[in-house]
Amino acid sequence: MKSIFYWMMLIPFLVFSQNQSDNNEEYLIVGSTIFSAKSDKIKEFSEGMKNHNEQFHAEGAMGVRIFTIMNGQNAYDYMAVIGPMPWSAFDEASPTQEAHDEDWTNNVIPYLESEEEVTFWRFHNNLSHFPSNFEMSKLRVSVWDIARGKYEDMISKLEMVTGVLKEKSPETPFAIYTNEFSSTNSGQDLSVVYFFDDFAWLGKDQKLKEKFEEVHGAGSFNSFTQEWMNITNGASQELWVYNQNLSGIGSQVTTSTED
Repeated sequence: MKSIFYWMMLIPFLVFSQNQSDNNEEYLIVGSTIFSAKSDKIKEFSEGMKNHNEQFHAEGAMGVRIFTIMNGQNAYDYMAVIGPMPWSAFDEASPTQEAHDEDWTNNVIPYLESEEEVTFWRFHNNLSHFPSNFEMSKLRVSVWDIARGKYEDMISKLEMVTGVLKEKSPETPFAIYTNEFSSTNSGQDLSVVYFFDDFAWLGKDQKLKEKFEEVHGAGSFNSFTQEWMNITNGASQELWVYNQNLSGIGSQVTTSTED
């Protein structure tokens, strides 16, 4: 078990509004890591994870959500997510660390095939849209590899498209994150997350081109996509489903990007 994940799971899950009103306020991050259960120990893994999260991560300072990954190279693995929190939360000590570590070591680790991809993501409040009090259900997660030296161009383009989504699709929650410790080897620089309730949403034409050109003018979408291709080196997409049985905290999202 990597010590960094002990650290992540034990820091306080502080109840912050995701409004960051001025430059002096700390920005927020989320932490994520992927777990793979042994194929012949899935029942034991599930029981161990469920009991562990119910005991140590069911509220407030210990809150953790687990998602099942439904496609791609990580299909049927589990994504654990903690946050949002400022970096200063890592300076807080936990009074239950010893009991937590013992339970994790004895009741979860024996059933793990692997633990991978511990990642810290910076949340971009001004580029995201969380309506008040929506339910966490299904996530479409796109992770983009951004070309070197193109960060500012990326932000500029994201401002364009997220402005369209906020104006034309206000019913759809979405979030923008950037990797705090990106690597040219991993290609995981930007994460764009859509939150939705029904799988049918995936099959609907969201009419992004039409909405984009209503805001930015005729022909603007084709120009945007060409410029975006020049900024990025490619992307991968995953579908995550909230796993209530294994999560410590529920599906209700009480934070909001609205003023």
